[in-house]
Amino acid sequence: MSISAEQYWQFSESIWKQPGARHTALELQDKYALEPNLLLLALLLEQQGQFLDDNQFRQLEMAQGSWRDRMLAPYRQLRRLAKHNLPAESYQQMLEVELVMEKRSQQLILKSLERMRFAHEGDNLAACLDAQGIEPNTLPGNLLQQLSHLFQLCAPDDLPTYNLS
Repeated sequence: MSISAEQYWQFSESIWKQPGARHTALELQDKYALEPNLLLLALLLEQQGQFLDDNQFRQLEMAQGSWRDRMLAPYRQLRRLAKHNLPAESYQQMLEVELVMEKRSQQLILKSLERMRFAHEGDNLAACLDAQGIEPNTLPGNLLQQLSHLFQLCAPDDLPTYNLS
């Protein structure tokens, strides 16, 4: 199975538009250091019936970790600081630059993913969380419920299915 950068991005956008998805992903990023792009990939793989283990998710995190730490995370922080100090148009331009940077992060993840084998059963949510050292039962109930809801949304009937063959 091969996932193109465009398929990954389109799927990510479709998830991001779901009620509560953005808030859930950003809360996990801010409070638990879970990279949203890894969560989005876990959801995409779930939809396709493909599964990774926690070691594979760790490898994917490492594949984009340097980029995230040196470029993306500092830019995210700068953009957040600028939110109330810039005109709306300038802030929107910053968001657009950040999206370009997010796409680069996804490309780095996909490059690493190409070398991996998938299982036909598993638990992408648990593996993704475990790879980041997050114990699911330590998450607040509402956050775990929101995460479970996102994974339920990934049933092929609920979102556009992206043919990844």
